[in-house]
Amino acid sequence: MTRWGFGAAVAVLLTLALAVPASAAQLDAYTAVVKPNQLNTLAEQGFDITTQQNVAGGIKVGLVLNQAQRAKLADDGINATLTRVKGGLTHQQFAAKQAANGFQVWRSYDEPGGFRDQMYEIARESRHAKLVRLGTTNQGREILAVKLTEDADRVRDGRRPAVLYSSAQHAREWISSEVNRRLMNWYLDEYRSDDREIRRLLDDTELWFVLVANPDGYQYTFDHERLWRKNLRDNNGDGETQVGDGVDPNRNFPNHFMWDEEGSSSCEYWNPSGFATRMNQSSVSSSRRRTSLLPERYSSAYQNMSRRLTSDEIHSRACWLAL
Repeated sequence: MTRWGFGAAVAVLLTLALAVPASAAQLDAYTAVVKPNQLNTLAEQGFDITTQQNVAGGIKVGLVLNQAQRAKLADDGINATLTRVKGGLTHQQFAAKQAANGFQVWRSYDEPGGFRDQMYEIARESRHAKLVRLGTTNQGREILAVKLTEDADRVRDGRRPAVLYSSAQHAREWISSEVNRRLMNWYLDEYRSDDREIRRLLDDTELWFVLVANPDGYQYTFDHERLWRKNLRDNNGDGETQVGDGVDPNRNFPNHFMWDEEGSSSCEYWNPSGFATRMNQSSVSSSRRRTSLLPERYSSAYQNMSRRLTSDEIHSRACWLAL
């Protein structure tokens, strides 16, 4: 499978291109200008708000909507217009054009050579890598981690200071997994090239990589709905995946549950208590192999990409990098 360069990957991410045909239930990206009280109402009613910017006349918001949601906003006096990207295309149109030629950077979880296969391959080929099955999703997919350290299979998990790099909690954030995969490979490549700092790092530190923390949702963005964010929990039990279904795993960890609601809305579906999804349970189980603390976060995947922790930083504290 051919792949594009990283610049093309970033460009495609920024468009959040949709890769499946349009329908009335299909999500797409919209823009609207609202008043502060309308913004609060949007959040309370569960609309997926992606961006906010103060402009003349109100607040410019980015929204992910289906046609029924757009019609409801129109009834409420909010004019949501389709967001246009390169060449004046809608996100759906841009994605259809891209998908016609096949993805050259992005890879799904299930496909041959996809993320699952690559994690198995890394563990087979390097004595510095160990594959760990953290659990399974509602649809039966493995939630996998790779541990990088000297003699990974022989050293007991958690024996050394550790960092957990976790990506794709949110299914549609494809670039986070790609950044995380390249970072994992970078550490291995630098070790093989005899980089002294990386050798010292892996000799006495564990680096854990969960490339796709939300396998069901991630695969769904390839097979059905490019803009899907959550997992595939069937909240109303009707056997179908609809806008109101799914749980945001990044809002359902037991430690400091509902402590920070920044960037959240009711559409992300907080559970009555934390630790409610298999992905959260697997991630917490994973962290207990080490001594991971609260996530150390950056504002975007691009900042994660540009910053690699030094040996001294890793040894000074156990941490969790959420890409």
